[in-house]
Amino acid sequence: MFAVAVLVVAAGLHHVLRSSPSSAPVRFQVQKGHSVREVARELQAQGLIRYRWTFLFGSKIFRHKAIRPGVYEFSANASGLALYRQFLQGPPKVRVTFPEGWTAGQMASLLETRGVCPVNPFMDVVTREKREGYLFPDTYFFEQGLSADFVVQRLIERFREKVPKDFKERAKALKLSYGQLVTLASIVEREARAAQERPLIAGVFYNRLRKHWYLESCATVEYALGGWKPHLTYKDLAVESPYNTYRHAGLPPGPICNPGEAALEAAAHPAQTDMMFFVADSSGTHRFSRYYNEHLAVQRKGR
Repeated sequence: MFAVAVLVVAAGLHHVLRSSPSSAPVRFQVQKGHSVREVARELQAQGLIRYRWTFLFGSKIFRHKAIRPGVYEFSANASGLALYRQFLQGPPKVRVTFPEGWTAGQMASLLETRGVCPVNPFMDVVTREKREGYLFPDTYFFEQGLSADFVVQRLIERFREKVPKDFKERAKALKLSYGQLVTLASIVEREARAAQERPLIAGVFYNRLRKHWYLESCATVEYALGGWKPHLTYKDLAVESPYNTYRHAGLPPGPICNPGEAALEAAAHPAQTDMMFFVADSSGTHRFSRYYNEHLAVQRKGR
């Protein structure tokens, strides 16, 4: 009965002790590790509540349950009790979808736009820990105001869940390291124009690696240039970068994007083929050839 009476009193106080007549939404961040008293002090300092005790009152009603850190949005005239109840529920989550083949930089920009974490800390973690290629493209639900380390770890955990179970064994069978196979998957991801051709493109690149040919992947040149382009020029193909597989033999130093599940599967299980070349056609896919003269003929026909 006492608890009911307290709630009735609190409901009445809501109208008397609300912070402001304005109903415009405001944002407030509960810092990790802050006590209820520290949060109450900050709410008062920002003019979101008039009296700290109205917020601390909520702590007593809900038996000092811990409030959850994060970024919240609420109306400026919310009562201290309403705020405490909202902090107990936790911050709202935003939906973030990363398409297959995006780079870490593209992911970072979207995360910042959605208020999850800033670009620079995210890229600092990715660069320091060499995580390009291991940030699994998928749909996530994030709270706002998270640390870059936490977000990167979430993406890596999803990668570990989705990568083919035999990926490590397949890398060994193909005489590649685990990282090299991820790099190959990233190239397949960017080169493929249709889902069904991923294993065949992987097979072509694997054949070239086995024969010690240059991979000559346009996607690696685009990565070296710092952005994807619909058409490359001869000047583009001459760019000096370890990622330019027209000028440097073998696989580039690391992944050029973050591949999805199908590209990882295709790289781990490339098609058994004798094809050595492919070129984009007008149908939205590629034409594959075994011999160079056939490849040139297809290119001339395309032009």
